[in-house]
Amino acid sequence: MTPNRPSAAARFAAFLDGLSRDTAGNTLAIIAAALIPLLAMVGGGVDVSRGYLAESRLQQACDAGVLAARKRMGSNLVAGVMSADSLKAGQAFFDVNFRDGMYGTRDRRFSMKVESDFTVAGTASVVVPTTIMNIFGYTEMPLRASCGAQLNMSNTDIMMVLDVTGSMGTTNMGDSKSRIESLKDVVRSFYAQLASANKAGSRIRYGFVPYSTNVNVGDLLEPDWIADKWTYNTREPISSGGTKRWNYDSILTDVRFAKKGKTKKFKIGGTSLTPSKVAVGWDGCVEERKTYQITDYANVDLSKAMDLDLDLVPDPGKPDTQWKPMLRDLSFVRGIGAAPNGFSIPALETTSDYVNAAWWGYSACPPKAMKLAPLTAAQLDIFLATLKPQGNTYHDIGMIWGGRLISPTGLFAAENADVNGVSTSRNLIFLTDGETAPLDISYTSYGIEPLDLRRWGPGSPLSLTKTVEKRFGFACEEVKKRNITVWVVGFGTTLSPTMTDCAGPGHYFEAANAIALQQTFDDIAQRIGDLRIAK
Repeated sequence: MTPNRPSAAARFAAFLDGLSRDTAGNTLAIIAAALIPLLAMVGGGVDVSRGYLAESRLQQACDAGVLAARKRMGSNLVAGVMSADSLKAGQAFFDVNFRDGMYGTRDRRFSMKVESDFTVAGTASVVVPTTIMNIFGYTEMPLRASCGAQLNMSNTDIMMVLDVTGSMGTTNMGDSKSRIESLKDVVRSFYAQLASANKAGSRIRYGFVPYSTNVNVGDLLEPDWIADKWTYNTREPISSGGTKRWNYDSILTDVRFAKKGKTKKFKIGGTSLTPSKVAVGWDGCVEERKTYQITDYANVDLSKAMDLDLDLVPDPGKPDTQWKPMLRDLSFVRGIGAAPNGFSIPALETTSDYVNAAWWGYSACPPKAMKLAPLTAAQLDIFLATLKPQGNTYHDIGMIWGGRLISPTGLFAAENADVNGVSTSRNLIFLTDGETAPLDISYTSYGIEPLDLRRWGPGSPLSLTKTVEKRFGFACEEVKKRNITVWVVGFGTTLSPTMTDCAGPGHYFEAANAIALQQTFDDIAQRIGDLRIAK
């Protein structure tokens, strides 16, 4: 018996039912459909990641460019104007940090300008071509970055200790002005640069200590910080055995007239036969307080070396702690005259004339020092006009008084304290154009050294030059103990190890000419301030 077969209609219905249950034939279609969003997602990730990398690098390059340009500008500041050198420096740093074609980019651009507050503002742009996203019509990603660099100042004190010795009147090779005039120009530019960076609420103060054979600080001292009497190497007329002559000796003298700004006549002029009166006054230079001849600078006794105790406030009842007026016209170098004589510590009675410190030019008193104070540009110009080169090079007295005037814990502690709860950045800039060059015949802050024997004498184990250098080094370390940053600049000279050791690595500079000096002060200004990204 033959079985019954399904009808054609039934067989077709069964085929469709089986086909609907079989997914093997649909897999390729499903995968093909799914590849499109998957490709968009992966391709978008690749292109966007490359875009993020390029954008980050572009911002870094923009920042580097404006920082370099602002640094190169230094103190040559004119709103809206950038020098060719600044533009070149900024572009070079941008190019190094974002090279042409980096990450496959194109249309790289970078521009800078100087805004009214002397911020260097920059904009950078580049186009990143897409790869996979190009399939979907997104052919490129334009990127843009903005940046700015400015110098910002917090509360800042700057004490400038400036060598004004005779050699500052010379001119460096290649310069058109003397060293002293070049220095004045650089100080003005330095001031302008910091003034441009000063923000509301912050304080910038400047102080100055011109130094040579000594320093002129009399106007800065309280009256009771100065002794009423002092012993001077001078002379007075006497009659001995019917003969008129001079008595050269160390004579105790009442100096209260000098403290009051007056003059007093002393019979020290003329000849021993016909002595005449000379009006003696005080121009502000001082003799140092009590000290001793130090042999071990690793163990200095500050109770004896009061000149090196930067913070010691004088006691009116203790003359050893006080300063004394330098009365240059009153001072004679006993035993040294036109004839080849020698220093004489004992008193001398003679008809001979010996060297007078002021009359013979062996006691230069530099321009007046200035305490820390905010300054206008006009006030700065008035001060700089007083600077004249004269005298020998005694570095120690410059460092000692620079330290005293900036110390936050010494003579002027109340004035030098932090303000508004904001800490003060304290900086001492020490500039010299030569090596230590004392002269034993000079009347200095330590008297006539071979006669007074306060810190040095002909029998001392160290030379006078080495003594000055050792005391400079000790004073420098005392300054730094007070959290004061010391910068040392050699102008037209090579710095000695004493100077470089004082400043320490990264804080000393040698400038052969005025251009190099300007660059040096620009560098110091940017490191004193905060050259940073503004936006």
